[in-house]
Amino acid sequence: MFFTTNTTLTMKGKNISVLQGVCATVVFVAYFLPWAQVSILGSDSSISFAAAAYQLASLADKMPLAYLIPLGIVTLGGINVLWQWLLKTNVGAFYMNSIPLCICVAILAGLDAIVGGSYLQANVADGLGAGFYLTFLASLVSCVAAWTSIGRLYLVRYKGYMTIITILTVLCYALGVWANTWHLDFDMDYEEMIALEKRKNWTIMLTHIFSLLHFPFVIYGWIVFAIRGKRQWQILQEASSENLTSAPEKTNTKTVWVKDEEETKRYMEENNIH
Repeated sequence: MFFTTNTTLTMKGKNISVLQGVCATVVFVAYFLPWAQVSILGSDSSISFAAAAYQLASLADKMPLAYLIPLGIVTLGGINVLWQWLLKTNVGAFYMNSIPLCICVAILAGLDAIVGGSYLQANVADGLGAGFYLTFLASLVSCVAAWTSIGRLYLVRYKGYMTIITILTVLCYALGVWANTWHLDFDMDYEEMIALEKRKNWTIMLTHIFSLLHFPFVIYGWIVFAIRGKRQWQILQEASSENLTSAPEKTNTKTVWVKDEEETKRYMEENNIH
């Protein structure tokens, strides 16, 4: 197969790779910046996500798992910095940065549920710190950039992943809706009713988390593919129609011979095309 790529495509891949590294670094640093303003006995102070994790660690004897989650998130943030600067994977960037993104969304949703929308709109700037905003923005930009690349390179690299994730997202959403219709049978034993209620709640929670995490980005990825798909088809058709033995014309594009799809992927990885 004959594969042609231009300088613009290569530079876009490199720019997105650098962007993912920058976003991962910003998120990790933001963990140590103020996330919230706390008022204690009339004295205002700020607390970072990392500091909150450290304080929860002091409760390890009473709450053994309380500190593992936030400390684990901070640790994953540090691993993600190395991952994005060295390996540069869009799928990995999405899942690693979707964790702080979900935390920020959950905090905003919790504040809205507790204090109400009008109060939240008027006072959110006073209660949340720079670390929170940097984490939210950097993680959101990283996830959008990742799915931009996934949609832009759907036919070349991400066809299997994007198709499977789309199917799983729809199935999880349908399963969550179906689980929400389960009704308890009061003729059942009490222990059976409790067990069924637990299964129902866990099913609804897990399926909703998975579907809500992927739905907006899957839709965005398909929109990107709808816009860029025609160009992808043109490249693949041009590549398949070229004769391997024919001499390439001299142009301002970088031209190489690739035998099959695996070599195409390997070529893109070697040239940092994401």
